[in-house]
Amino acid sequence: MFRYFCTEENINNNKVTVEGGDAKHLKTILRALIGDKISVVTESKEYIAEIEAINKEDIICTLVEETMTNNETKINITLCQGIPKQTKMETIIQQNVELGVKSFIPLITERTVVKLNEKNREQKKLDRWQKIAKESAKQSKRNIIPEVSDIMTVKELIEKLRNEKAEVIVPYELEDVKLIKDVLKEPKQSYYIVIGPEGGFDIKEIEMLQEIGAHIVTLGKRILRTETAGVVTSAIVMYACNEMA
Repeated sequence: MFRYFCTEENINNNKVTVEGGDAKHLKTILRALIGDKISVVTESKEYIAEIEAINKEDIICTLVEETMTNNETKINITLCQGIPKQTKMETIIQQNVELGVKSFIPLITERTVVKLNEKNREQKKLDRWQKIAKESAKQSKRNIIPEVSDIMTVKELIEKLRNEKAEVIVPYELEDVKLIKDVLKEPKQSYYIVIGPEGGFDIKEIEMLQEIGAHIVTLGKRILRTETAGVVTSAIVMYACNEMA
């Protein structure tokens, strides 16, 4: 069933108006008809709504039932991902949204190959990544759309993490002693997973992360690609915190 995300303020007199790309998708791709039902998802509730009118610019729906579905995890995972080449970031966001990751921070590191020198170009990337997060949230029946934040440098991320009450986990290919399972013996409420780009982290970046108490861990003897490391680490954290069957 098509999922439409909105705020409670968008619901008036038991009706909600579907606009923009969502309305276009319903009309042109799904060929929606009056009487068809969709899911309407707010920050705290989910409803079944029936299409009442299909207009040129929008679609009017009437709420017919409130459902009690909550597909969100009790823990909060933020994936801080060194920006990879090509369209790998889209795959990373898509798969981690499916898992239950709640937010993303794109990272510029010492070894990041991708250069986003123009603010215009950077915003286009962010808009595209946020769109991917929204589409994946619909597909995986999330109750929220995970947020893709502005791009940060490693130094900016470290300053942010100084003020966060969260476990910071950094998989690092040169670490061979500290296991991720040792960090997860006592589940916490909030986690930041920090993943390097294709070339990995520079040792100075690892040292800066260690200084703020980040856990530098190994994921095993085999080296994982940057697009694999995040989803594997997220899945391990979810499992350790009883968020996966």
